[in-house]
Amino acid sequence: MTVTELNSEQEYKDYLKSQDLSVIHFYAPWADQCSVINDVIEEMSKLDEYKGVKFAKIEAEKVPNVSWKVEISKVPTVVLVRNENMLDRVDGANPSAIAEKIRHHLSGKGSTPIETCKTNDNLEERLKKLINQAPCMLFMKGSPANPRCGFSRTIVSILDSYKADYQSFDILQDNTVREGLKKFSDWPTYPQLYINGELIGGLDIVREMTQSGELENMLPKKS
Repeated sequence: MTVTELNSEQEYKDYLKSQDLSVIHFYAPWADQCSVINDVIEEMSKLDEYKGVKFAKIEAEKVPNVSWKVEISKVPTVVLVRNENMLDRVDGANPSAIAEKIRHHLSGKGSTPIETCKTNDNLEERLKKLINQAPCMLFMKGSPANPRCGFSRTIVSILDSYKADYQSFDILQDNTVREGLKKFSDWPTYPQLYINGELIGGLDIVREMTQSGELENMLPKKS
């Protein structure tokens, strides 16, 4: 089986519909590490142990809408998908991790995807508890002390500038919450800020509310 080159958002969407395990590499032609991962998945596609797995690659900067939705913050990034469900991902050049995750999801072929292993009711209940864990909750990549992306770093800086009393949840540590909350809130990206259980929005909305002066009055403050 060869590695498919996906050149548009529509081709990517069509590719996701497969019931086979799909391994998709988001790459940039200028990055040497991406060439390594392209070679790795090319070799994997020829091996019997990965028979039935579909391999593809997509130039991240060529399809910015897709990269934004999948939250590609670095290349190479490899995502594992089945039936339009994001199962797993490997950020960075880590061939052994890619192989391990493929084997893991192949062994569970036909089972329910990771993020839906719990019933929807149980997941929804868990998300509601997390959202209401504190009057102000920030779902972000990393922690306030160690943000793992520029957007998260910026929103932490804004909240800290107001001496806001908030708690955070690192969505990189729990893929079930990461994928489930996007559907629950109908908000496709992170960070996400909640006040009194209500979604305020992401960084763009927070910036707008900061400029208008609206945000400061809504935030609980540290005593």
